[in-house]
Amino acid sequence: MYSVIDEIKNRLDIVEVVGSYIRLQKAGRNYRALCPFHSEKTPSFFVSPERQMWHCFGCGLGGSIFDFVMRIEGIEFGDALRLLAKKAGVTLKKTDPQLQTKRKRLYEICELATRFFEKQLKNTQIGQQMLAYLKERGLNTETIQEWRLGYAPASWQALSEFLQSRGYQTEEIIQAGLLVKSEDGFKIYDRFRDRIIFPIFDFLGNVIGFSGRENPQRPDERMGKYINTPNTLIYDKSRVLYGLDKAKLEIRQKDFCLLVEGQLDVIMSHQAGLKTAVACSGTSLTEEHLKIIKRYTENLLLAFDQDLAGQKATQRSLDLTLAADLNPRVVRLPLDTDPADCIKENPQKWLNLVKKAEPLMEFYFSLAFSQNDKNSVEGKRKITDLLLPVIKKIPHKIEQAHWVQQLSQRLKTEEKFIWIELEKTKPQPNQVSSSVQESQSFSIEKSPLLKAEERMLGLLFNYPEYIKEIKDECKVSFLKDQKSQIIFQKLKNYPVENFNLKEFQKELEPQLATYIDYLSLKAADEEIFLEEESKKKPLTEIRFCLAQLKKNYYQTKLEEIRLKIKAAESEGKKDILKELLKEANLISRELGRI
Repeated sequence: MYSVIDEIKNRLDIVEVVGSYIRLQKAGRNYRALCPFHSEKTPSFFVSPERQMWHCFGCGLGGSIFDFVMRIEGIEFGDALRLLAKKAGVTLKKTDPQLQTKRKRLYEICELATRFFEKQLKNTQIGQQMLAYLKERGLNTETIQEWRLGYAPASWQALSEFLQSRGYQTEEIIQAGLLVKSEDGFKIYDRFRDRIIFPIFDFLGNVIGFSGRENPQRPDERMGKYINTPNTLIYDKSRVLYGLDKAKLEIRQKDFCLLVEGQLDVIMSHQAGLKTAVACSGTSLTEEHLKIIKRYTENLLLAFDQDLAGQKATQRSLDLTLAADLNPRVVRLPLDTDPADCIKENPQKWLNLVKKAEPLMEFYFSLAFSQNDKNSVEGKRKITDLLLPVIKKIPHKIEQAHWVQQLSQRLKTEEKFIWIELEKTKPQPNQVSSSVQESQSFSIEKSPLLKAEERMLGLLFNYPEYIKEIKDECKVSFLKDQKSQIIFQKLKNYPVENFNLKEFQKELEPQLATYIDYLSLKAADEEIFLEEESKKKPLTEIRFCLAQLKKNYYQTKLEEIRLKIKAAESEGKKDILKELLKEANLISRELGRI
């Protein structure tokens, strides 16, 4: 029976869906990438457009577009169905129980709240004042509308009353992060009051949270300059990058991501034409943020404020990016200037600063020498204390030697003494947990025979014209894996004229059909990495694998017979011995032919 799931799968291309999250590279008939589900340096994640499936040969995960979206978004099936249906333009019945999830209600609440805030900014007297402030900061009308900025009125219950009038319960509004309970639990009031509102979007452009800036005309010192939605079922600040929904394609095309501190910095950068800018939402840079960035690029530019706090944030972030195996560069802003102010003053100046972003070591050298006196003993010690642990982390010895030489020249100190101090220096631990470090392979190393077995079957399914030649020559007993035995037994009894893989898979249990997809994809992608002179024609390779399986089968049989021969000799069973010797000779001749 044709289902809505089938319709979504037919309308969407898995390469396009997966490619909206991670950078895919063409690899023969398939695409490959660094796996987003475990840390790795060599791509082992593959997507097959022919089979509309994905598989990682490093951690073993794989499946359909639904499996991918559920895992990468951390959502349940109903939400993945709703998300992909929207992308495919498929209308779902509202009564479908799979869709009536808490997450869906929270998305609706956040969307309605955004419309409410937008209307308050546009249609109220105080909203007009906030609108004037935003324009004074450099934003134009089109940008304000595009980023859906708004205003939360100075009322304790204006938003909650509006949402309740639309049928949403108080508890749901609390779960969306828009209502707050007092400490005694007796009072409930709107979280955002008298604030300019910046909606926070997920990567698809759905509103999932908010950041509220205080009214610049009447700041309240009891509250922070910014307050943010707390973590909810649909919003996790450690996994959300503000502006990514609008920046992701540009990041992939330009092959760099620009990380700034605030929402206004992001918006102004996009308005100035530099649309790779994103920002963390209500938190410092995290491992999860870097994993998301790495899906799109390995080049990260940091443009933080140049005050003391900004410099410390830059150093923390650089440590994290190094541990995540990214290529960091630093945009050096004028003192006491943030990106938004720089852009307002001169957009071209901002673009030029980004073009001149400093590599990691140049930034550290500039920082160390600007803060310390290179001519004093104390200053030299502080400079080396900052720089040597960083130089120690450089894996490439020639590059390391270059920076030792630079440090020696700038400190006017003999190079040999810098090397002595470097040897004594312990590299500072990266400020990141082991989850971002290169992980061990999750896959279990398979025996050469099992690899040959999988390869033979994978090639047969990729080149079904050879099935007829092989299926009678290969016995089911040659195979060791139970799944392979079941599949091959079915194949031996299956008509192979005009063989159709999809029809054949329908005859099998779902897990076996999926296993065939895995074998086929693995065989296809192994061919990519073979040197041209190492490649064999498919039938030659199939026969080579079959020969290995045959040889192992007959060698095992021969060893079993030899044990039986010894037993028959010791027991004096001449008739049995004669038959065993005859059988051993036949097997030996078979081995000779192989």
